[in-house]
This record gives sequence, C-alpha cells and structure tokens, in this order.
Amino acid sequence: MTYNILIVDDEPYAHNLLESYCDKLENVQVVGNCYNGLEALEMLKIKLVDILLLDIQMPEITGIELLDTIRKKDLKIIMVTAYSDYAIETYNYDLVVDYLLKPIKFVRFVKAIERAKKTIALENNKKSEYVATLPTDNNTTYFCIKEGKMIHKINFDSLLYVQSYGNYAKLFLDDDTIRVVRSTITKLEEELNAFEFCRVHKSYLVNLKHVDRIDGNRLQINQIALPIGTSYSQYFKEKFVKN
Repeated sequence: MTYNILIVDDEPYAHNLLESYCDKLENVQVVGNCYNGLEALEMLKIKLVDILLLDIQMPEITGIELLDTIRKKDLKIIMVTAYSDYAIETYNYDLVVDYLLKPIKFVRFVKAIERAKKTIALENNKKSEYVATLPTDNNTTYFCIKEGKMIHKINFDSLLYVQSYGNYAKLFLDDDTIRVVRSTITKLEEELNAFEFCRVHKSYLVNLKHVDRIDGNRLQINQIALPIGTSYSQYFKEKFVKN
C-alpha cells in the first residue's frame, strides 16, 4: 500500500525538508502542498490523503482550528510545530497520532510516519479486535489478549501506555507494536490500577515504570509526549513520586 501525504505549512523551507524526508521512504508519496488552512480544506475535498503533516501556527486558520473542521475519520494527522506546549493540546483529537518538533530530525520523522501507517493498518484490519483477559493475581507479570484462535502474551513491563478509542482501547508496546482491545479505557484503568498503571488524561492511561519525566502539563514516555489532564494531575504526580 502507498500512503498519500499532504503537507500543510506556511514555510517553504518546511515543505522542502519534509518532501526530502518522504523521498527517502518507501510506500509514501506527497500528493499536495498547502501553505494555509483554507488551501488544505479544499485539497482534502479533491485528493485522497492518508497522512496529513500539519503545522500549528499558520495565518488565517491555525492548525488547531483546522482540526476542528476535519471530519475524515480515516485520516491520520502528524502535527508539526516549534512549540511543544501547542502540540500537546492536539492530543485531544482522535485523528492526531503524533507530533514533530522543529527542527525535525529524520529519525524522529520516520518514527512518526511509521506510527501513522501502523494505526491506519490496524484500523483497516477487522481481525485486530482483541479481547483482553487480565489477571487478578498481583504477582502475575503478564496478561493475554485473544485474536480469533490466537492468544498473545503481553508482559506488563512491555506496555507503555493505553489510549482510548471509543469502545476500544489501543495498547502501545515498547517494540512499537500497537494492539487493540475491545474494552473501554475506564474498565482497563480499574483492572490495571494494581499493576502500577495510572490514568493521566481522559484518553490516556500510562505505565508509571516507563514515565521518564513530567514537564508541566505533559509527560514523556519513550520519546513520546502525552498530555496530563487537570483533573488527573495531582493524583498522578503523587503516584509518580512514590513509585
């Protein structure tokens, strides 16, 4: 499968850099370049786009304002910005899978594209609807998820964080694998609470062992920044310090 990429940024240099990065990757192609949000809205009507590389600070319509208008559920968005504080706000949007901080390094760019591609493949694969069977014994080091007749063993230590996905939840593992379980994040929070997991946001549940640091209203896990919701902040920070 070839993934179509649309670049939306008001800086020509950013377009040149991102296009040069895309040229180095297989199975991706740039199908358009937009320099403001209005152009992007029109382009999305006529082009088949899988991945949107979206700058946040643009004239007329900001990247965040553009997010509020996009209704394409099959589109995956990677935010591009020089300011991490703005980027973290975008994690409230289900279409956003990652963000890149300027100046963008190629290795980090590749990781973001791969994350978007894996998310698209996962959502297109109906067989990836897993049912989790979690243990009640606190001494257990793993749990199992079932896919048809297959049963996968997942060590708690390998699970970085969980993201809400409607009536499902995405599990992000330390080998960059993403799994989906047929369970709400609230139910998983109840079941994983005894295994050093903590809710940090309405959409995120994290493994405390993998939290590298806290910086204001965000935390970092494995080079990925996640938001900390106001109502979860105090409890999470207390657990993080005690852990």
